[in-house]
Amino acid sequence: MPFDILPPVETLLDLYYNKKLSQVQIAEKFGVTKQAVSSAMSAYMTETPAEKVASLIPWEMADGAHNRKYESKRVKAIMRRRMMDTTLSEQQRKWAAGIARRLQGEVLLYDPTSPDGFKWDERTQGDGRLFFRWPTDKVLPTLDEDLRLITIKSPAEETKERRVHELAVAKVAQGKDEKAAVQEAIAEVEAQEK
Repeated sequence: MPFDILPPVETLLDLYYNKKLSQVQIAEKFGVTKQAVSSAMSAYMTETPAEKVASLIPWEMADGAHNRKYESKRVKAIMRRRMMDTTLSEQQRKWAAGIARRLQGEVLLYDPTSPDGFKWDERTQGDGRLFFRWPTDKVLPTLDEDLRLITIKSPAEETKERRVHELAVAKVAQGKDEKAAVQEAIAEVEAQEK
């Protein structure tokens, strides 16, 4: 098990914050995946939504430009929406809605040799409800919170999530605290559904 190989979390945090090693470098140092390091450190770190999303992408991007490709931006946007990140731009919110529809029938693959980096394939039973065709050499996240960010929802659940997010964004724009805005938005959308 990867956690048996890793040193105490204090050592990991020291390597990350003080020695300025990335999670990938720490993972290489101990012979585990980036996800294992991220998982071990997650309860002790304050991650931005973008950092959290990056920790759940199952591929190391061969080309830095692949991180800026359309499909990469869209999948990151939906993951951040799942987190109720109210800092998403209007364009990012549109990307999240668009990719949510596509993920119902297809799965995203990463091809480091292609110019775009990504391609779509028909969803198979082995893909489950994950956004990605999970690489066999990568450990699937085990925390429900993490899995929730990379798992498709039904169209009705997607619509509800989008409505909650849009309402929370509007409340934050009016000066509400993000956490309170999200809680109020959830309550309001649920009340409307009754």
